[in-house]
Amino acid sequence: MDALFARIAERTAVLRDAGSTPETIAEERALLGDLAAVAANLRESTTAASAALARVLDAEPRNGAASDPASGVRREKQRLDPLTRVAVLRGTDKWGAHFYTPIYHELFQHLRDMPIRVLEIGVGGHESRLAGGASLLMWADYFPHARITGIDIAEKQLPPHARITILQGRQEDRAFLERVVAEHGPFDIVIDDGSHVPAHVQASFEVLFPLLRDRGFYVVEDVQAAFWPRFGGSAPDGGETLGLARAALVALNHAEIAVADPEWTPPAMAPIIRSLRAYHNLLVFERGDNQQPSTGRFDGKSPDVAAALRAMDALLTSRPTPAGLAHLARTYSQARQTERAVATLERGLAQWPDDIDLLLAGAKVGRRAGNEALAARCHDGLARAAANDPSLQDVVRKARGTGQ
Repeated sequence: MDALFARIAERTAVLRDAGSTPETIAEERALLGDLAAVAANLRESTTAASAALARVLDAEPRNGAASDPASGVRREKQRLDPLTRVAVLRGTDKWGAHFYTPIYHELFQHLRDMPIRVLEIGVGGHESRLAGGASLLMWADYFPHARITGIDIAEKQLPPHARITILQGRQEDRAFLERVVAEHGPFDIVIDDGSHVPAHVQASFEVLFPLLRDRGFYVVEDVQAAFWPRFGGSAPDGGETLGLARAALVALNHAEIAVADPEWTPPAMAPIIRSLRAYHNLLVFERGDNQQPSTGRFDGKSPDVAAALRAMDALLTSRPTPAGLAHLARTYSQARQTERAVATLERGLAQWPDDIDLLLAGAKVGRRAGNEALAARCHDGLARAAANDPSLQDVVRKARGTGQ
């Protein structure tokens, strides 16, 4: 390898000082060969190192030897994500009795080093003033720059922490929750681990979800209680808790429903719910913009549509593909930007005059735009392709609008 590196350095120096001659071209080819050899050696070395590391981490005792307890502990620790490790150390039931923390780590890890604000409903420890707070400490450990607020119906007198505040109040009390947000929010994450009474879950959500920061998360834990009568739940339908999930699914698709029923009134959360995730005993609502237009009322003036068209156009200007230009032209046409649609097709057909995607798009866009010349040119191109592809013949008939 040392000789190879020396040869690469020597050839690089020669090429740096030489012009373009047959000799330097030969040197360039030789240099490329040496670089390829280096890459191959590095790849082999990396593969070997990875395999060796895997054997070290995963090796089992051989020849009937007893298991090494220390090795087993190391392997178990490696299987735990950072938040789950903290949960175990802090003694919270968010992992073990439940299995929430791996999900939380997946959702929240991008926020770890940010100065976010977290609210947890329910401090734990039941009615004891001196018990609870394990999950608040977990969040403080996991988010080292965050401010953590906990609320509980019971009074809590726990050891002070510089970034944790605990307040006493009821989770269904609108005025109390609004004060909490005004004084300690706005929050990036809200965790409802409170009473689990469906009516209380709904009351807290209706106040706090709209007040989340944009792209914030609202989590409802222990959804199983929504099916248990002793919590006020209902086995058939999950009461108000599952009602929130159903309302969120409807709200996410409000633009489509409004096309079918213009008199319909969408849920209040419709403009601000970005996503709903459902896991075992866990619901996660994400706040964010939900103003994308329906495909049935595609609007080129929509900020989302306008941004998408700009991004598509910019990428296809630098790296044009026939399929991409055909799709861009159809999207411009759907957005009622006829001139751009036609110009995009002309650009594509100038490079790929026989491309099926462009011809199909051109036939459709040409008819919509009243551009008979474009439509006829694309019909003729499709007819030529159909001579060698019988499956296209029906497409050609439909494109011409004859149906024969």
